[in-house]
Amino acid sequence: MNPRHLIAVLCLATLASTALAQPALPETGADRYDVDFRNVSIGEFIESIGRITQRRFVVDPRVQGTISLTSQRSLDAEELYRVFQDELQVNGFATVPLPDGQVRVVPDELARTQPLPLLDEARDGHTIATTVIETRQLDAATLATILEPLVDARTGTITPYPESRLVVITDWQDNLERLTRLARLIDSRQEARAEIIPLRHARPEDLSETLDGILQSGGAGNARVIAAPNAGALVVFGDRSDRQRARALAEGLDTPVERHARTRVVYLNHAAAEEVMAVLESLRANGVVPDTAPATAPESPVGRALPAGRPSASAADVALAVHPSTNALILSGPPEQLEAYLSIVAQLDIRRAQVAVEAIIAEITESRARQLGMQWLFADTGSGSTVPVGGINFATSSSTGITELAAAGAAGDTSTLGGLLGGINGITTGVGRLDSGGVSFAALLNALQSDAETNLLSTPSLMTLDNAEAYILVGQEVPFVTGSTTVDNTNPFQTIQREDVGIKLRIRPQISADNTIRLSITQEVSSIASNVSASDVVTNKREIETAVTARDGGIVVLGGLISNQGRNSRQQVPLLGDIPLVGNLFRYSDRASEKQNLMVFIRARVVRDDQALDAASAEKYRFMRAQQLLHQLDEEQTLPPWEEASLSLNTLYPSARGRLGELAP
Repeated sequence: MNPRHLIAVLCLATLASTALAQPALPETGADRYDVDFRNVSIGEFIESIGRITQRRFVVDPRVQGTISLTSQRSLDAEELYRVFQDELQVNGFATVPLPDGQVRVVPDELARTQPLPLLDEARDGHTIATTVIETRQLDAATLATILEPLVDARTGTITPYPESRLVVITDWQDNLERLTRLARLIDSRQEARAEIIPLRHARPEDLSETLDGILQSGGAGNARVIAAPNAGALVVFGDRSDRQRARALAEGLDTPVERHARTRVVYLNHAAAEEVMAVLESLRANGVVPDTAPATAPESPVGRALPAGRPSASAADVALAVHPSTNALILSGPPEQLEAYLSIVAQLDIRRAQVAVEAIIAEITESRARQLGMQWLFADTGSGSTVPVGGINFATSSSTGITELAAAGAAGDTSTLGGLLGGINGITTGVGRLDSGGVSFAALLNALQSDAETNLLSTPSLMTLDNAEAYILVGQEVPFVTGSTTVDNTNPFQTIQREDVGIKLRIRPQISADNTIRLSITQEVSSIASNVSASDVVTNKREIETAVTARDGGIVVLGGLISNQGRNSRQQVPLLGDIPLVGNLFRYSDRASEKQNLMVFIRARVVRDDQALDAASAEKYRFMRAQQLLHQLDEEQTLPPWEEASLSLNTLYPSARGRLGELAP
């Protein structure tokens, strides 16, 4: 079984990988390839073709730019190489085979200065070569004058050598073969002459076949008509009477073609009709008619100047409309323009690869705290006063002071006393005497030790198309007070804004030509710090916004935080707190430490076809089923095996199917 390799913007760098080969059974024994290049640099394009065709390229530094190329069918290596040469020619570059077997890629206008092969030796597809034509009867200068308008003015040259009766021509290989055949026809009879007939409306390829057939059937057996598409003209070879007859026929047939509008409805399979419509509208707004305007003809040295080509049709002749409900385009216009636009639509309506992205958020937090201290209070209540006359108060934000407790107890304020006691953390005990009979005292001991550990592991995942943004949120909408208004001390109201709190992941993947994925990522993890009112809501927020490049299936660390915080505070009464042992009664210590480790990772995988999509879906599906089995859920609430599931509600939940059956008449 022969592998059918997928050549795309990300698979060529690892062509030998079996994960990138799709099995196929082509009729021939050669491997076949699907081509899908998108804005690939020419250097990468050449390197990829070299790996497949086993050719070594020497690239001129002036060869720069990007290339986009998509094949409509599978190609073997030689077909791919010819397409490669055509694409280089369109972009202004040419290939030159070297004697050592390498191939040099240069700007096409410089190709003529390279060591070019002769036409008979050129066996490398569409390349630039040189041929030498020997004239037998016709003068070499005359032959060069006749052939010069048909030579590519950018890359080709034609040089006559009258003394040796030779004409040396350098041009594209396929054009050289045509010029050679034409030269042999012209030189076959001494009295024969050639004439160029410019056209205004008809296509040279179509009219040449018609005229050649008419002349042959009319007895002009030695007359020949050859099309010159680049010049928008015909080259007629024959005697004077044959040429005059051919000119008369050409002028009669070269009439404006009546344009009958045709209408086509194109149902798109992959692209969005609105997006394709925008591209076509942009072409039409700029007056572009794809593939319909002929090339400008070079100036002819034979008798008269050739026209600049047939007048091109207006891009406004094509009417465009979109039908969103069926994702279809409606195009109406002349057949030639219509076919050009349909070709663009076919190249845009291709299946885009998808990217499955999985984020891994790992956070470990460890905190330790210890508080220990003694507080004292002395008061003279003999005169009925409850105001303390002295005391040692070490109250902190996390502990309750003895003065507040004593004041509330002496005043009999049970409401305040209850609130203070409710705010006590750890153990608080004390002794004392609080009454109106004389001197009162109180002693309060506070002790608290706390340990906390947190281990958070989150793996949000989502799938999106290549170069399409995706977003996922798993969390809550939390109210935040943004304003408060009171009118005449009545009817107060607050303005509350709700914000998302939880795990957020926003990505835009872009598949590159070297089998890597560029990811623009915004990752956020937020949580409520404490259970307080809306006006005092505090959130813990960890956010990363970055762009990274990852290989297919690889894990990349986006960022993280490693922190270690410590606090050690001590309060005491001067001198008394320094006394050994006894000094502990006049001190208050507070120690705390917190360690936090946070890391965020990302993993991206390319999903190109249905098989890869099914594999990614099955992986998540089987994971959820395993979790259900682990928690011993009822059979009716458990997902069926992946192989049996049809992903319909009746299959996923048999109990629902049973209830529907009971309700059926």
